Amino acid sequence: MDEALDLATLSLTGQQRKLIVGIDFGSKLGIKSSERSANFRLGTTYSGIAWSETRRPDQQTIANMWPSNLETFEGKTMDKVPTELRYTPEGMEWGFQIPAIVERHKWFKLGLAGGRPISPGQQNSPQSLTTDYLSALHDHLMYTLEQKLGASILRTIPIEYCLTVPAIWSEVAKEKTLETASRAGLNGVGNMLLVSEPEAAATYALHGLDPHGLQIGDSFVLCDAGGGTVDLISYTITQLQPKLEIVEASPGAGGLCGSTFLNRRFAEFLTTKIGQEEGWDAELLAEAMERFDLVIKKQYSPSTSNRDGYTVLVPGLANNERLGIRRGRLLITPAEMRGIFEPVVSEVITLVQGQIDTSDREIRAVLLVGGFGENSYLKERLRAALDRSVEVMQPPNAWTAVVRGAVMMGLGRAQAELAAVGVMSRSARKHYGIELHPEFDPEKHEEIKKYWWAKYRQFHVPTVSWFIKRGEPVQEGNPKKIDFIQDFPVSEGRPATCNMDVFCDEVSPTAPIHPNNNVRVLVTLEANLQSMSNEDLAHTKGTRADGLEYYCMAGYVEATYRSASTQYVLCLLDKRYDTVAAEYV
Repeated sequence: MDEALDLATLSLTGQQRKLIVGIDFGSKLGIKSSERSANFRLGTTYSGIAWSETRRPDQQTIANMWPSNLETFEGKTMDKVPTELRYTPEGMEWGFQIPAIVERHKWFKLGLAGGRPISPGQQNSPQSLTTDYLSALHDHLMYTLEQKLGASILRTIPIEYCLTVPAIWSEVAKEKTLETASRAGLNGVGNMLLVSEPEAAATYALHGLDPHGLQIGDSFVLCDAGGGTVDLISYTITQLQPKLEIVEASPGAGGLCGSTFLNRRFAEFLTTKIGQEEGWDAELLAEAMERFDLVIKKQYSPSTSNRDGYTVLVPGLANNERLGIRRGRLLITPAEMRGIFEPVVSEVITLVQGQIDTSDREIRAVLLVGGFGENSYLKERLRAALDRSVEVMQPPNAWTAVVRGAVMMGLGRAQAELAAVGVMSRSARKHYGIELHPEFDPEKHEEIKKYWWAKYRQFHVPTVSWFIKRGEPVQEGNPKKIDFIQDFPVSEGRPATCNMDVFCDEVSPTAPIHPNNNVRVLVTLEANLQSMSNEDLAHTKGTRADGLEYYCMAGYVEATYRSASTQYVLCLLDKRYDTVAAEYV
């Protein structure tokens, strides 16, 4: 009786709470086919999962129980799993299940953004590969949650998913991501929340700072140093209580200088130094790369590490004092290791310094997150290179900051009181607007642009009315509207659809008044007018200056900006017709 009562109570409670799941689907950069070596783990990127309950809003990451190839990984646990797939006659292998030196599909996320995936063979599309990988990730998530919560409880709790995407991704790439995630089973109870990767990282990192050291008006640079890219963005604190609120201080920047390039340099170093030695093969390279990727790269710091050098296993190679090979180990000198790290670290420093220099606010600190952001040497070099007034911090759990931040943002969407950090405004990356044709005004418009419009028997001119201009603050949840009137000749019969193009311009420093070569169509909104009643349609009839009768329909386009997407809604005669998730602002 007590057990039945307990289950009933849990079931009731389950209906009142939610599970928030964050997924950091990793793979930002590939390596050109011509640059591939025999090592198939070079440049591996990883995916992570975190989750939380609205009743217990602390993030938990899946850091163990990943399906693995025990011969290769010996049951190791990690916060993330390799973003890799392999198809065999027996089925599909993914992540840690794939043996070290066999070919595999990797970097297929690039294909969603229009890039070409670097994979063995081209028979699998980026969408199908992503769907298969996310399906495996989702199956493992559900298995883990069932182990943690129990099958009966899991069935009663609705799940909402938050998926991270690069801030620079296009609308097409994001739509493909949503489609593949849906096919993989990540549907949940509501619309999936797309989250900007650097914004998610900032949410987690800023929340973890010592609240006693924060002041309203302080500005920070968030440096998300990942596998392929380093993304930077600046924020300013505007409120400390009851929750931390920030605004984007300046548009972000980034570069291709992530830790994948360290892997590449290390592989090139080994191949050049001992690649001609008898017994050297792809398997030895893969083992050496694994130690570099999982141990040396994270721990390397000249001031604290082994001053005698670093060793990697090279079993089977003959002793060679000149090369530093002794008893199956290769000694890499501190100078050699510095030569591997320094060019990549120098590029990161240049990016960070550039972000600080272009900011119109005084930068108090740099927050390092991401896998490469955990590196001690990067932190030391930044501290030495930057002004002493700029503090360099490494928040805890830097490698999982993005996925943890995604969960925090999802909790805030599910219940406003759970929002730990509020991003109150962002800086628009582009100009966004719609084209209108107002009456020509010589004080506002260029003479050469005007044309005679017989319908109105006066001069009109094509212009762009902008929702938001590049660099302006964008507030989430604050819709912007632009009104328009669209005419349909009554002589042509009942109108079937109403179309409206949304334009953007990422090139022009100042938003142009008239369309030019920099202004391009971003997305087309379409309203199906078949459901409009004859009575409503009749009320729109009117006669223009040309003496002809038109259906004159008043409407507006509404734009709402979010972390990693923009929602456009076309409204006509006070009826909302179409919603499109468009390109990141």
